[in-house]
Amino acid sequence: MKPGMHVIKWPMERVAGRVSVRIRQLDVDCVCKSWDHAFLNVSVSIHFEANVHQLFQSFYSLSSPSRQLISHTLDVLRSTLPTMSLDDIFASQESIALDLHRTLNGHMNQYGFTIQYALLTRIQPNDHVRQSMNEIEASKRIKESIPHRAEAIKLECVKKAEANAERAYLHGVGVARQRREIARGMVETVKSLNDNDDAKATMDLLLLTQYLDVLAAVGGSSKRAENESSSDHQNNGDDSSSTSLLLSHMPETVFQIRDAISTQFVAASTPVKVENLLELV
Repeated sequence: MKPGMHVIKWPMERVAGRVSVRIRQLDVDCVCKSWDHAFLNVSVSIHFEANVHQLFQSFYSLSSPSRQLISHTLDVLRSTLPTMSLDDIFASQESIALDLHRTLNGHMNQYGFTIQYALLTRIQPNDHVRQSMNEIEASKRIKESIPHRAEAIKLECVKKAEANAERAYLHGVGVARQRREIARGMVETVKSLNDNDDAKATMDLLLLTQYLDVLAAVGGSSKRAENESSSDHQNNGDDSSSTSLLLSHMPETVFQIRDAISTQFVAASTPVKVENLLELV
């Protein structure tokens, strides 16, 4: 009977039951296997209602419409999902829901029920499957990023080589200018020696100055080499100790070198040997 006031002829008539025409919701959970043998949990939400024009069928045809809906829903899902891969299932949720809606509507209309919506609310694969899918996607991303990383490393190496070349060029220019100025100073010194009466004292002072400059240069280069070696060891994780250069030097060594040079140049028959000079150091 429709809503409103009605007269019941008792005892010939009685109220057999009440049928709600409100839209009801039924949640169904199903465990299925895809075509690529991946198990997944699927949650479906079904919205259905009793047809007001078929209340007699909806009341007397089924004792439990919810159980009937669950059976048909499981049957549709377990016959459809195994024919699709896991990626196709995620990509075809709407088509699966439409197919489920048409199938359920066709089955339940004869019993006086109408299916309003059939929604796939959740598709959750196994935890190991999800982790594997994430690893596959991460591997693809890493593979795509390798050429860009290699190009960046190449650019860095090229720029570093260009910087080293520019530094070497500027260092060479500086060394050339330094030697040119040293040569110019030596020429001026020789000229002053020719004009000076005490040439021996001037030569001794010049040799002493040059000797001290050599010691300073050796010490500075040794210290720079030690710093570079320590920095390289830190970058490479190597804790090995650096090599040190020890030289014994005394001021009187300058005069011994001067005497040796004078002796070698005076004795024209004997060629100058570097070993004779190094023995005095």
